[in-house]
This record gives sequence, structure tokens and C-alpha cells, in this order.
Amino acid sequence: MRRRIALLMVVLLSLLAMGQERPAWRARRRPVPRPNRIADARVHIADWPEEPASPPDVDPARFAEALRTICRGGPRERAERWTRYLLSAAEEFEVDPFLLGALVYRESRCRSDAENGDRGSGLGLTLIHRDMYAENLRRGVMRFLVRVDDRLEERTRTVDRFPFAGPRLRLPEPNLYFAAALLRLWEDQHATVDAMFDQEPHRHFVSHWIWGDRVRSDRDEDQILTERRRLLEYYGAHDGARPVIWGGLTLGCPLDGCPRVISSWIGSERDGGERSHRGVDVESLPGETVRAIADGMVVFAGVDLPGGQNNRQLSTPAEYDAIPRDALGAGGRYVCVRHQREGEMHSLRSCYMHLEEVHVRYGEQVTRGADLGTVGRTGMERSAAHLHLELATDQLEDPAEILYGLLLGHRVGDPMRRR
Repeated sequence: MRRRIALLMVVLLSLLAMGQERPAWRARRRPVPRPNRIADARVHIADWPEEPASPPDVDPARFAEALRTICRGGPRERAERWTRYLLSAAEEFEVDPFLLGALVYRESRCRSDAENGDRGSGLGLTLIHRDMYAENLRRGVMRFLVRVDDRLEERTRTVDRFPFAGPRLRLPEPNLYFAAALLRLWEDQHATVDAMFDQEPHRHFVSHWIWGDRVRSDRDEDQILTERRRLLEYYGAHDGARPVIWGGLTLGCPLDGCPRVISSWIGSERDGGERSHRGVDVESLPGETVRAIADGMVVFAGVDLPGGQNNRQLSTPAEYDAIPRDALGAGGRYVCVRHQREGEMHSLRSCYMHLEEVHVRYGEQVTRGADLGTVGRTGMERSAAHLHLELATDQLEDPAEILYGLLLGHRVGDPMRRR
């Protein structure tokens, strides 16, 4: 009997303790896909260097051109108009305009009519999930709780320039206005929600933009912060990741916004074990500019065709378009550059595969950072678009080792792909 009473007391005390620690509101969340645990294991928080700072004063003309670059073109007037809205909202709510601009690209790919994007439901340029914030934004006031010492205090901000309604969120100006307000909310509240709800470790409050109160993966913030670094580079406020020196060569990143994450490694099995992966795959989005990692000469620009060593040099867009995509081999459209190493018998050869567009021809001299083409998925059957990078001297070299610091990641099991 005494044991039963003691056990009951323990249970009651536990329930009381749980009641005291219970969050003051129901966790906000959006219906996003489940975390990808394989992707989560690729890179760790400690791998990332400190993020570059934003300039204290932002020139609207330069920012508009940077926004237009990351959005892959579009009318200049549109970029200038969006910049006015974005910088005004960022100033009003005291948030980083480059982070807000990164959301514009990463969430909607710069489409103001976007809806239900990759990360779940949402509306407009930044895919705002209106229902998630229904309790926070009412009658032109944003309210949220922040822990101060041992108590919760309510913070309020006026947000009455537009109604917080679905049709308005499809318009660029209201969407950017409320996106800036909500970034302010998460910046002010993230320490509170991190303490009140179970979290996956993360390094930036923008994770809550994706997940709500309970962060389930830090990979989404990695991707948003990559776009922020790209935007800073296009603006001219960040020189990019520091090049590495290898074999007498100065090597840079094959993509903008480095460091970038390796999604598949050299030596991984392909086609059910019939062959091995000859390079690394680097996470990227369709249309991103692919860069030469060093000075050199283009020794191949063309396509991979089925069969051993069956490649064809091409020169014009029409020649590329004339070959059906389903007739391409695993490498798709690709470019190789030879980088001569002073005093070394063997040069370094870099190859960039699965390109959508090829912007160079055989025999061209290129410099480090030159535009070789764009990320695509030519030659693939199932994988999402990415850059496949191969390096070779007299043998295959591991890009993860040679470009360490520019490319990040830890080897994990990856699904079988054609390449």
C-alpha cells in the first residue's frame, strides 16, 4: 500500500512539474515535409564559419541589381520596385535586408504569385504561412511573448499598413512588409521559444521562419544563409569564401555563396554497384551560375552520350538543343577545364556536369570565377538538380579534400543515382 501511495505521489509531482513548464501557447507550425535525416547528417553546425556582416548603409541601386542577379534577370523596373518595398520594410522593423532578400529567392524563386512551395503551404514572395501567425497579428497589431528573467512579457508592434489577409500577401509590397515584421518577431522571440520547446540545434533564428516554434532541422537555415551570402557577393559587400592553394594553383568555389554542401561523395556506388561515383555532387538550385575553380583552358564543352568514352564537342545553343535530353549519357551537358600547374608534370582537370546551359567553347581561356554555364539536371533520371564536380591529375582526385573549406560535408549513405 505504501509503495502505491509513494508511486502515486511521484506521478502527481511529475504532472505538476510538467504543468509548470508547459508553454504559454500552442506551438506554431506549418505543414512542412518531414526532416530529411540523410541531408541533416551531411553537415554539422560546427562546420560553418561565421556569417558575413551586412553593410550598415545599403545603396538601393546596387541592391536592386544584386536582387536582379540572384533572381536570374527579369525587368529592371521590377527589381527596383521590390527593392524600395524591401528596404523600407527592413528599415521599419530593423531587420537585415539581405536576409529578407534571401527569403525572396529561396522561398518563391522571386515569384510574387508563388503558393504552396517546397517547404509547405505559404503565399507570395516569401511564402508567408498566414494561419501560423493568426494569433500574433490581429487588428493591425503584432503581439508576442518574450521571457524576461523568470516571467513572460508581452511585446507589441504596430503593423497596420496593410490587412494581414491572403489576397494581400500575394502582392509584393504587403508580403515584404509582413515578412520583415515576422523576421523581427522571430529575432526577438527565438531565445524564448528555444527554451520553451524541444529543438533540433540550429545557429540562426531564421530556422523558426521555416518550422515555427519547434525547429526540426537546421538544413533549411543553411540554404537560406547560402542565398544571403550570394546576395552579399552580388551587392559587392562580401568577397566570397577565401580561395585555397593546392599544387601551386589558387582554387576558388565552383558556385557562388560558398561554403557549399556536398550531397554525394567520390566512390559512392551507382547503378546498383555497377560503377562508382567519379566526383562529388554539390547542393545547388537550377539556374545557378557554375564557376571555373581556377585559370585554365576549356578542353571540352559538349555532351556525354551513352557508351564508353562517347562525348561530342558542341559550340552553339542550337547544337545542344538538337540532341534530345533522353538521348544524353549520365554526364549530360558538361564542361572540362585544364589548369596548368607550374613545375608539375600533370595538370589539374576540372569537369562540371549536368549543366542546363553551357556558356563556353572548346579552346577558350578562362579565369578563376568565370561563368561556365548553369546548374541543371541533364543526364539524370531521378535526382534533383545539382552540380557534379570531378577533379583529376593523372588519377581521380577528391574535390572534398582539395577544396576543403569551400565545400563542406560528411560522408553518409546516399540514394543510388545515375551520377
